[in-house]
Amino acid sequence: MKVALLSDIHANLVALEAVLAAMGPVDALWVTGDSVGYGPDPSDVLALLGERRATLVAGNHDRAVATGQGLELFNPIAAAAVLVHREWLKPEECDLLAALPETLETSEFTLCHGSLRDPLWEYVFTPQAAAASFALAKTAHCCAGHTHVPGLYRRTATGVEPLRVRAETPYSLLDRAFLNPGSVGQPRDTDPRASYAVLDLDDGTVTFHRASYQVGETQRRIRERGLPAILADRLAFGM
Repeated sequence: MKVALLSDIHANLVALEAVLAAMGPVDALWVTGDSVGYGPDPSDVLALLGERRATLVAGNHDRAVATGQGLELFNPIAAAAVLVHREWLKPEECDLLAALPETLETSEFTLCHGSLRDPLWEYVFTPQAAAASFALAKTAHCCAGHTHVPGLYRRTATGVEPLRVRAETPYSLLDRAFLNPGSVGQPRDTDPRASYAVLDLDDGTVTFHRASYQVGETQRRIRERGLPAILADRLAFGM
């Protein structure tokens, strides 16, 4: 069984479409938060994810757009995009976002946006932060997002091991793993290509991927729709 793992699409429909085309057939699609915020096409992204029967958990931008929760914690540019998205989305779309769970368990994986000790806001950038989620997880593995940087932490007999992941390289999950597929819609690892991962549950591996997309088209839509210009500019640099 193959599962596509996506995160931080951020209303970037062009990037999402490129990722879905590049990944080919999968058995399931999991999205670890922030389907909206920042980008130009929140409604279309939600509609496409619905068509693909994606499993979603809440991110901090999803919750802020839907309910205003945590809006005071955003920087002014992010907050401006949240408020615009709240105006654009229909009530039923906001209700969908508001109802998303902060964590979700499958038989082997727990999905969240940040971490299990702070599902909406914690950035897992260290083995210590990954270890804190392992301590709380009832499943073998955790899948998160939020950092916009692909990452993999594996628990071994001697502790939690961080791996520097490379695209198109299968990595064994071993006994326990904390996975971050990076960002579809706004990568922040200096690579502007959309980032995602595919889990092979039969082989017990994860492979990280990058997909090129028409960055200029997303930039055009951001500017045309009146969102802050920096949200368009940064896409060209993967920052």
